Amino acid sequence: MNPIYQISAFGHTKHFTKEINEALSKQLGEFGLSVGNEVVIDLNGSITSKNPKISAVGLFFGNDSKLAYTRPPALSDYDPIIPIVSSLERCSIELPTNVSAYNAMPSGGPNSPTRIAAAAIEALGLMPSRRRVFLSYRRNEARKAALQLFDELSERQFDVFLDTHEIRPGAVFQDVLWHHLSDCDVMLMLDTTSYFKSRWTTEEFGQANLKKASILRIGYPGVVRDNNLSVTDTLALSDADFTEDETFTASALDRLADGVERLRSKSVAVRQSNLVGSFRAAVKQFKGDLSGPGQLRRVLATFPEGKELRVYPVVGVPTSEVVNRIVLDAEEHECALLYDNIGILQSWQEHLEWLGERVDRFHWIKAEASYQALKGILG
Repeated sequence: MNPIYQISAFGHTKHFTKEINEALSKQLGEFGLSVGNEVVIDLNGSITSKNPKISAVGLFFGNDSKLAYTRPPALSDYDPIIPIVSSLERCSIELPTNVSAYNAMPSGGPNSPTRIAAAAIEALGLMPSRRRVFLSYRRNEARKAALQLFDELSERQFDVFLDTHEIRPGAVFQDVLWHHLSDCDVMLMLDTTSYFKSRWTTEEFGQANLKKASILRIGYPGVVRDNNLSVTDTLALSDADFTEDETFTASALDRLADGVERLRSKSVAVRQSNLVGSFRAAVKQFKGDLSGPGQLRRVLATFPEGKELRVYPVVGVPTSEVVNRIVLDAEEHECALLYDNIGILQSWQEHLEWLGERVDRFHWIKAEASYQALKGILG
C-alpha cells in the first residue's frame, strides 16, 4: 500500500522513544491507519525525496543548540515542524537558532508520549488543531472542581468550555450551549450525587449522545454508575482524590487530564466514521461508490455518469480555515465538506452557506440531508 502520511523524526532521535512510537501507533489505529502501510516513519532522513502526494510532519528532537538543523529531504519548506525538548525551560539550550521560532513541546512531564503523538496527528490534518473539551457539572456540587479542571486543562492547551466563562449575557443559553457541545471532542462529565436531577446536565448528557461525542465520566465517591448510561469511559474517584476544599489532588488531576488526552483521538475517529457511514448510504442510493480515505480523511465518491466528488468529513463546527485547507487539497476537483449540523447555531449555518456560495467547485453536505445534497450536486 502506498503511504499517505509521513512522520519525519530527526535531530537527536535517541529521544524518539518506544513510548512515543507506541502512542503514535495507538492513536493512528483509532483512524484505521497503521505504520508501515498508510503511515511511514522517516528516521534521520531515511527517505531521500519529498513525495508531494503525502501529508508530512517533522519531529525535531533537540539536545544542543549547536546541533546542525537541516530539514530531511522528505520534508518540504511548508511541512510543519514540532521541536521536542526535555523541558520548555531548556529551549534556548537545546534548540538551534533556526528552529527556535517554532513552538516546542516537552518530552518530559505527564503523559508526554501521548501528547507528542496527538500534536503530530493534528499537524497531519487527522484531528482538529483546537483541542476542545466540554465540562458538564452541577454548580451546587462541583463548581470548585470544575474551575480547577478548567485551569488545568487550559494550561495543557485544551480549549475548555465552561458555561460561566463562555455564555454572554443576553445570549439564548440553550442554543449557545448546544453549539459549543457540537464543537467539542470530549465531554467531561462530573457525575456527582444529583447530576441527573438537573434539567441542564441531563440534557447535556443526552445531546452528547445524540452527537455521538465521547463522554468521559468522572465518578464521584459513593456515586454508582448506571450500567444503562452510554458513556465511553469512566474514571472512578475515591475520597483520597480530593482535598479538604473539595478540589482534586494533583495526582487525580493528572489522571483526569491523561484520560481526556487518550480519549480525544478515539472520539474524533468515531465521529468521522459515523459521518462517512451516513454519507455512504446516500451514495449507494445514486448507485455510486465510495473509496479512500486519503489526506485529511477525504473519501472519493464516484457515480455511473462519470461524476466524481472529493468529500471531506469534518468533526465539530466548520470554519473558513478548514474550507481553505480543503480547497487547496482538492485543487481543481469538485469537493464537498461533510458535517453534522445538529446543534450548530442557525446564524453560523447561514454564514457557512454564504461562504460556500463564494468558493468555486465547493459544496456543503449536512450528514442528515446527504441524499438531498447529492441530488442537488449531481443534478
